[in-house]
Amino acid sequence: VGAVAFGRCRCSSPAMAEIHVCHAGTCRARGAEAVLAEIEELVSEVGGRCKVRQSGCLGYCNEAPNAIILERGARRLDPNNVFTRIRTLDASAKVVERATGKRPPLEGAGTSERLASLRAARARQHAISVSKWNAALHGLAEQAAVKPALRSELSTLLRKAGFPEGVRADRAGQAMPSAIANYSQWSLESVTPVTRHSALFAFSSSDLKRGTPHPRGRGRMAEPVTWHTTLLAEVGPNAEGPLPWVERDYTPVSSAKEWEQGRCEMLIKVYADGAATSWLHSASPQRVWLSRPERTRRTPEIGPRSREVCRD
Repeated sequence: VGAVAFGRCRCSSPAMAEIHVCHAGTCRARGAEAVLAEIEELVSEVGGRCKVRQSGCLGYCNEAPNAIILERGARRLDPNNVFTRIRTLDASAKVVERATGKRPPLEGAGTSERLASLRAARARQHAISVSKWNAALHGLAEQAAVKPALRSELSTLLRKAGFPEGVRADRAGQAMPSAIANYSQWSLESVTPVTRHSALFAFSSSDLKRGTPHPRGRGRMAEPVTWHTTLLAEVGPNAEGPLPWVERDYTPVSSAKEWEQGRCEMLIKVYADGAATSWLHSASPQRVWLSRPERTRRTPEIGPRSREVCRD
């Protein structure tokens, strides 16, 4: 595990350990925030005093979401304390059992349902934070049918997704909306093959709602960040949510300045079983929806700033 450095756990009891849940990009996209909340709840259920923390990348991105357990005083990470693909309540319970020595009671009155609801809510909140409306709406209509308190949130999300009147029951005939919150339309200008299975897609847009990767203003200079955009592949009915698209993140190979000028290039590999890339390859759309730039991570500065630009 070379992606993150570990210090000693500063725990108050020799038997205590710390659970570190990866919150890097891939893990967050696959529900790390929900996993952390779930593990916290399970630790509380068994009366454990071990601490649950967020961490940077743990180096297991292909098996996200993941977590590790750091034992007090340990100088090396025990391979048995690495947990990957934590995608179920039982998987979270195994992490807690390993860290505390106690198996969380999953069969208690309402425990499983309460934690499942918590996981769904956390996953929905993350999807909302990155404007992934299809993912945010996944299963929400069914939940709102039995929990009236969720109906207002359902209505708000449908409006942001461009469907204020709701999604048609006949999803196969659902057309794309005319406007989608935090997205703008881009024209596909060219596709240049690079290898047998990849190509450079060049897009252009004059829509000022496309935003900027480096926000500035009020006396502040642009902050150095790495960034990506979300592409909506108009595949029609799908298992990822009720909307007629799937959402995929791509990191442009073009610069932030080019984005601000209305140009964007993305190197995309086409997978035979990939919903989004297969659509791009076969449909050859004239226009696509791209989200406003989303921060992937902050780029650390090598040296100190020569002067303070903003003090507020």
